[in-house]
Amino acid sequence: MTPPLFLNKPYKYRVILGSASPRREQLLSGLDIPFTVQPVPDLNENDYPSGLSPYEIPEWLARAKSAAFPRDLEPDELLITADTLVFCGGGVLGKPASAGEAYKMLSVLSDRPHQVITGVFLRTSDHVLAGETGIGFSDITTVWFAPLSEQEITYYIEKYKPFDKAGAYGVQEWIGYAGIERIEGSYFNVMGLPVHKLWRYLSTL
Repeated sequence: MTPPLFLNKPYKYRVILGSASPRREQLLSGLDIPFTVQPVPDLNENDYPSGLSPYEIPEWLARAKSAAFPRDLEPDELLITADTLVFCGGGVLGKPASAGEAYKMLSVLSDRPHQVITGVFLRTSDHVLAGETGIGFSDITTVWFAPLSEQEITYYIEKYKPFDKAGAYGVQEWIGYAGIERIEGSYFNVMGLPVHKLWRYLSTL
């Protein structure tokens, strides 16, 4: 496969990551593309149209975050926004608001598979949300947890405090080492950014 031209010269856009997530910053850094971090104001991740299927929600939220960016983009800027949600048994698991909610989420995930979906939206100054000029996409990964004991769940919550993570866990943390039996799909997608797909989209712009 012929490598993208920007591997041999500076990328044509100044890339902005519109996220406060240190995991997304880490993952985007792995693509060797210079970027700045300019977080988008917090949105209510439970506020989305009721008619959406579970698979459409993360991309819709990523688009909403892009629209909430607090200034106009310069002509040479490209904004990346993303949202990750966990789906299990027909329910949506976002970020837990308390230790009790985190415990309930991890109890639901114990000894069963679940899906992690990350939606991503790319926009430049000539990409507006009305129409098809922005680029949105999603990626799905299925994760299987082993049975988690009460002691294991409590230990993880008390030590790692996963209140900023969808589904109340970080795959790269202790619970991922100790509790995840199998992953089908992208590991990095579970962390919060499907960088393999993002790379392909960036290389076409």
